[in-house]
Amino acid sequence: MQLSNRPREPYFVFPDIPAYKELSFEKLTSANFAQLYLLFESDENPFTDTQFKHYDSAKEYANNLEQYGAYSTKHGGQDCLFLWNDEYAGILHLYDLSLETFAENNRRCWVGFATKPVLRKKGITKKVLRYFIKYIFKNYPLIRYVHSMTFKENLPAQGLLKAVGFREDDAERMSMVHVFYVRERE
Repeated sequence: MQLSNRPREPYFVFPDIPAYKELSFEKLTSANFAQLYLLFESDENPFTDTQFKHYDSAKEYANNLEQYGAYSTKHGGQDCLFLWNDEYAGILHLYDLSLETFAENNRRCWVGFATKPVLRKKGITKKVLRYFIKYIFKNYPLIRYVHSMTFKENLPAQGLLKAVGFREDDAERMSMVHVFYVRERE
C-alpha cells in the first residue's frame, strides 16, 4: 500500500543489456509477457517453471516483477527475454539484489535462465550466460558473488553453470532438492 501519491523511487536500476552479435535483449514487462508464455507453453521439460507455461500465470509473474522488482530492498530483480537472431529464445533472471549489508547480502545476486526447447543444447545459452555475467559485473560494481541453483536431477543445467565458470557452493547453503552454485568476480 502506497501512503502518498508521490511516485516511488526505485532502489535498483536495471540498465538495458546491449545487443551483442546474434544476441539482443528485452526487459520482461506487462506489455511483452506473452512472449514468455509462447516460449514455454508446450515445454515438457519438468525443470521449466510451470508458471511460464500458462498465459495467466506468465502475466501475473511479469506484473509482479514490474511492480516490485526495482522497489524491494532485499529482493530486487529484473528478468530479460533474450533473442537469438531476432527470434525470442529464452529468459534470464537477475534477482535477490539487496541493500542489506549483513552477511554481504549487498555483494551478491542470483541468476536463472530458461531456453526455448528447440534452441537447447546448441551453445546459445552458454553464450548468453557468459555475456549476462559480464553485464552484471560491469553494471553492479558492488556485486562480488553471482549465485545460481538448480534441481539435483537437472544435470544439463549443472554442466552449463560449470562451463561458464560457476562452482558448487556447498559451504553457503544445503538442500535436499537443489544444488547451489557461485561465481566470484575475477
